[in-house]
Amino acid sequence: MFGNLFKKKDPIEVFWQYFIDHEKKLYNLKDKDIEKMFRDLYILINKVNNQLIFSTPVALIEGKREFTISASSIGKNFPDVIRLVEAAPKMENFKIIAFEQRNDDQGTTVNDIELTRDQVFFDYTYDQEHTVFCLMLYIKEFNEDNDDYFRVAFDLLEIVIGEYVLGTEITEIQFNKLLANDELIPINDLPKILEDIKNCTN
Repeated sequence: MFGNLFKKKDPIEVFWQYFIDHEKKLYNLKDKDIEKMFRDLYILINKVNNQLIFSTPVALIEGKREFTISASSIGKNFPDVIRLVEAAPKMENFKIIAFEQRNDDQGTTVNDIELTRDQVFFDYTYDQEHTVFCLMLYIKEFNEDNDDYFRVAFDLLEIVIGEYVLGTEITEIQFNKLLANDELIPINDLPKILEDIKNCTN
């Protein structure tokens, strides 16, 4: 009996209970409320896993607010994202999304480094027997001594193929400076190549 009395609440349940209790304010995103609520949510999501993050765009989509939970592109965090999203309660005004999704953005920026889709090409090898996909990126003006180039390249890959695919279907990534793109593949073709490989192996 006493064991149940002092049993800690599941941090996932606590997270979603807070979400339900503040659902209307989270949906409306009023400036006077949002700073405190987001701070509270970050504290609560950190109790699930301190590397998980969330985001929500200002614009509504078909009347619903999207709320995305991300693993910060770290594979070992993927199960916690899935557990958290699967535990989400049904909410009429919200769409809860696991992982950052691919989108149509043409580029991204980290500090002073801007990278666009037309500045990145690739080649690849695929070992079907061991399901190993090695991606060789070729990036315009890439500088291996500047860590921001690696960060912005990962961010661009998330835009092109999405966080989950990046973390589960790409085995290895090599980064190179783009010298010529004659026999290389535009980065926009990467989703189709990955999809074709998946279809061939299923």
